[in-house]
Amino acid sequence: MATSSYGTSRIRKRDANSREIWGGGGRTKSRKWAVYGSLFTASILVISAATAYAYGVGFPHKGERGMTTLEGSQGVLSEKQMPMKLRWGIAGLGRIAHEFAVAIVVSGMPITAVAAGALPHRKRRSKFFGSQFNLPPNCTYDNYLDLAKDPNVDIVYVATTNQLHRNVSMLMMKYGKHVLVEKPTAMNFGEAKEMVEYAKKQKVFFATNFWNAAFPAVRFARQAVRTGQIGDIVEITGDMGFQVVPNHNDRWLSAKLGGGSIMDMACYLFQFLVMFGDEKLEEPYAKFRKSSEVSGGISRDIGNYMESDEKYLGLNDVSILAVVGKNDPTTGVDVDADFLLEYKGIKGRFGSSLSRASPFTVDILGSQGAISIGSPANCPTTATLTAFQDARRTTFLPFPCCQQPLVAQRVFSEGLPVYPRQFYPQQYPRGTGFAYIIRAVAECLMDEGCLELPDVPHKTTLRVQAVVDQTRKRLNSSFG
Repeated sequence: MATSSYGTSRIRKRDANSREIWGGGGRTKSRKWAVYGSLFTASILVISAATAYAYGVGFPHKGERGMTTLEGSQGVLSEKQMPMKLRWGIAGLGRIAHEFAVAIVVSGMPITAVAAGALPHRKRRSKFFGSQFNLPPNCTYDNYLDLAKDPNVDIVYVATTNQLHRNVSMLMMKYGKHVLVEKPTAMNFGEAKEMVEYAKKQKVFFATNFWNAAFPAVRFARQAVRTGQIGDIVEITGDMGFQVVPNHNDRWLSAKLGGGSIMDMACYLFQFLVMFGDEKLEEPYAKFRKSSEVSGGISRDIGNYMESDEKYLGLNDVSILAVVGKNDPTTGVDVDADFLLEYKGIKGRFGSSLSRASPFTVDILGSQGAISIGSPANCPTTATLTAFQDARRTTFLPFPCCQQPLVAQRVFSEGLPVYPRQFYPQQYPRGTGFAYIIRAVAECLMDEGCLELPDVPHKTTLRVQAVVDQTRKRLNSSFG
């Protein structure tokens, strides 16, 4: 079992030391002195807590612009491990933006400016957001143009609602900023293609925040596939969904804001299919690959998007075999859907929903094994690999009704970076896991000329957006 590389937090170490210092009360010869010792200990702790509060422990400390001293947590990287200290800006200051900002702090990088350009009372909200991360008021903007022009920002995380992704990302790139945009990339394929092409023209980094791709558990699964540990991938299954509160003005159910289960959840599942479909076996494992891995007799149904963009996408792309589901009767966005897809001979059986609970798991099924990505699979900390004997490399008769002989079973587990106590309450599940994608971006930008994320290249971004478009069209889901 793999273990986390993140150390125990300072607060936990301090607590452990306190127990060592004051833990000798049980050895006193008198019950009376034991009681006095306990009272003395309690008074010391109260005084310490009061002093800590007076001096601001547990809250952002004053320091350089955008740098926050952590109490109760260690950064995800030490100074020696830090790939690059990017100066981050954030556009759009909702719940996910808060958690991403916390992950930037955990990663040891500075947040140097933020902007709320479309929210009510945006100036006040921007100042409040910035104050949590030690930003002076003149670095908290009420419009996106000022953020784009800020010379102290290297890269902008675009966390606006979906209908603004294209315009805000393009604005940032116009002024030379690198961009990490929240998923889904855009409202449609045309916008996504325009964003990718403009990033290339401006020679800036651009990627979609499919953070699942950077999690250690997912990288473990990808490495297992590359080294042939489960044979040839045959099928990927997955389901992601949850019940939303019926509010047609909320982003999940609003067509204008780019709502729907496909835009919010199924895009993760499509990305899993493309990501694992694009994995290549490493030598010497490649010699055991089947001679043909593309299934026959399946008609392509991606429409004019794929056909006219082969320079981006190649020839063997995603086929949409079946889509069933239902739309919200008021806004027309999809609220429940099931999909049968095919990519490079791999079937994808998926479900997404805004009207029911879900196990939030993804399974990769191979010819001689399987990998289960732990729940929630969009930000997993575990993965389980089960491998069976490859019947093609043996001479014994196959088992007609039972599973093949077990070769290996491994469980990968790596915990998340600790959530810093001064930022409670946590506003998004497993938010410190954004630190993995933040590190991946920094590692990319260390290499001159790395302008797309290896974990989520532009081809993946465009393939996924095209599938999102076509599955929504199959359901007549409203595009806003």
